[in-house]
Amino acid sequence: MTLYADVVLPLPLSRAFSYTVPPELESQIKPGVRVLVPFGERLLTGFVIRSRAKKKREDLKLKAVCEVLGEAPFFSSRILSFTEKLSRYYFLPWGDILEAAVPPSFLIRSRALLVLSQKGLEALGQGLLSEEEKAIALLIKEKARRPRFLERKLSFMNAAAVLTRMEKKGLILARKEVRRVRRRARTENASPPAQLELDFSFDSSLRRPCDIIHQAIAGKKFTSFLVFGPGGRREAIYFELIKRTLHDGRRVLYLIPEISLSEALLDKLERRLGREAAVLHSGLSEKRRELEWQKVQEKRARVVVGSRSALFSPLDNLGLIILDEEQDESYRQQEGMAFDIRQGAWLRAKEEKAVLLMGSAMPSVESYYRAKKGGYLIDLGRERRKPQVILTDSRKDAAVVSRLLKKKIKERLDKKEPVLLFLNRRGYAAYLVCVRCGFVPKCKRCELALTYHKKDGKLVCHYCRYSRPSLEECPRCRSRLIAKRGPGIEAVAEDLKKTFPQSRVKILAADEAGRKREKEMILDDFLRGHVDILIGTQLLVHQVNLPPVSLVGILHPEMVLHLADFRSSQKAFQFISKALVFLPDEAAAEAVIQTSTPEHFSIREAARGSYQAFYAQEIRLRRLMGYPPFSCLAEVVLQGDNLRRLAEKARAFAARIRDSSEDIEIFGPSLASVARMKGSGRIQVGLRAKNKRKLDKVLRPVLEGIRFKRSVKIFD
Repeated sequence: MTLYADVVLPLPLSRAFSYTVPPELESQIKPGVRVLVPFGERLLTGFVIRSRAKKKREDLKLKAVCEVLGEAPFFSSRILSFTEKLSRYYFLPWGDILEAAVPPSFLIRSRALLVLSQKGLEALGQGLLSEEEKAIALLIKEKARRPRFLERKLSFMNAAAVLTRMEKKGLILARKEVRRVRRRARTENASPPAQLELDFSFDSSLRRPCDIIHQAIAGKKFTSFLVFGPGGRREAIYFELIKRTLHDGRRVLYLIPEISLSEALLDKLERRLGREAAVLHSGLSEKRRELEWQKVQEKRARVVVGSRSALFSPLDNLGLIILDEEQDESYRQQEGMAFDIRQGAWLRAKEEKAVLLMGSAMPSVESYYRAKKGGYLIDLGRERRKPQVILTDSRKDAAVVSRLLKKKIKERLDKKEPVLLFLNRRGYAAYLVCVRCGFVPKCKRCELALTYHKKDGKLVCHYCRYSRPSLEECPRCRSRLIAKRGPGIEAVAEDLKKTFPQSRVKILAADEAGRKREKEMILDDFLRGHVDILIGTQLLVHQVNLPPVSLVGILHPEMVLHLADFRSSQKAFQFISKALVFLPDEAAAEAVIQTSTPEHFSIREAARGSYQAFYAQEIRLRRLMGYPPFSCLAEVVLQGDNLRRLAEKARAFAARIRDSSEDIEIFGPSLASVARMKGSGRIQVGLRAKNKRKLDKVLRPVLEGIRFKRSVKIFD
């Protein structure tokens, strides 16, 4: 009998691969262990999902497992089951999910390095190489290089073909190298035990909802709850439930939307619970991520805090998953693996027979609807808003910053009080345009208008990060270029500096504070009173540790309403509501919302602080239009270099869906909102079904027949 192992590899392929197991490794093969296996010309780290003993078939030529990496299974059976269900739910390769779940240093793999052969060296010296071959030979003459590095470095388009030709001619040789990372030694924390901090936020009014949730945790059955209410009261419930869950001998996963919040939360947990928490997120250094992972795996941490990647932490005996700020769109991963952490948390809690506790003061419409319908909504009540919120119509005052808002800013500056302003548009202007011929500078890879950044004198693509020096005149007709389509955050800063020349104005956005150190310096200056006016994008909205200010200005929140997104009203409401959190609960505090659509219900109700009124109108529109939660939507984006061929494939894809079922509504094919990104053409097909089950039944078999690059986003 021969032992066979089915192995999932970190590749964009929706299948496992079978390998034979050498007799000396048979005792180590278990579901969840890491193995080093050959794949083509490479060696990759894979994960065993099952093994089986069968009589050896002589006609079946399979490669053998090279090595078992570590004695204990890396993933438990429950995590394997959960990740497989997540991959099926979002039509993602299982191996991609497992790869994302693992600290990079645990993934051993070989890589091909190209070196110049003796024959190639002689040909280079004798001048027998073509210009393209010579360019490659000079790059690898002194140091072996990876093919991908050479393709990026070389300017000519057919670099891959030239490399293949040179290898066939014997001018270059491919050398395999296995990269192994030395395991980090575990360092014990020699610091004294933490002085625990008493928590007085939990009052008698929270005892009943806390008892209901704890009873579900103790029952060891999957249940979910949505806690609707102010942040302070939600947090009081979270910490009480964490203490009770740990007392029961079970562990806790605490998910938050932003990496920047994790260290402060970890510190608070350690002050209240002791040194039993770990943090996991993609922003950690490779060394710290590995050490934190080991801390969890070795059961030295009973609570894990983190953002998206913490969902895959190796917690066993999991009793409670907390997902705070449930409404935050940061939970939906847009690039790479497109999936929603909220649905992922639901799937993991179900697999672990744990309780999923979601919390928000302005939950997503879908979650609030389901919680009300399912009877798992816990309403903690609302706090009455004391600050005054003023709506000003920018159609009547078209200045970059309205006269009313400038008047309010002056009043605060005279009192030496800082001001926060929010505008979710980076740069100085959306684009430049020629006044005569209409020419607009565009990204050469994405074919989108480049955003004008006046401060740096650059034109920048916010999709692929391509940038070039700014232009003053049109390259076609030599006429003047002017900034168009709405001011950006730089224009607001410029206007305020002219109006208040003595004030200290700073910008917090991904461009100006892209590096962690720069962002920390700006925030530190604000905390120390060295900034009078801080202007920020969505990045500033997430800095919850800032002290409250007496004046908040919100500029053009209606921009999001123009997006082709059924959730645009919800996003506008949430952006305003998050910005207003920075106001203290005082009658003297005030906010000014400068907008061209003050009558829109999402902006009006956000100004009033009425989630219920917003929800009532939004859910009525969703029902009328057949949007989630009353349907399931899928956005399938096909990508390729040749747009004509891509369009043919998209039409064929839509036809297969149409022929498979009459229950699926099809939109498109059409060019995606970003028709070309990073050099690849993009065509989208929208699908709508009554529920996810009906969509799966049709979409899954069609996607399995696709052999080109695609991504799928699910909204349900």
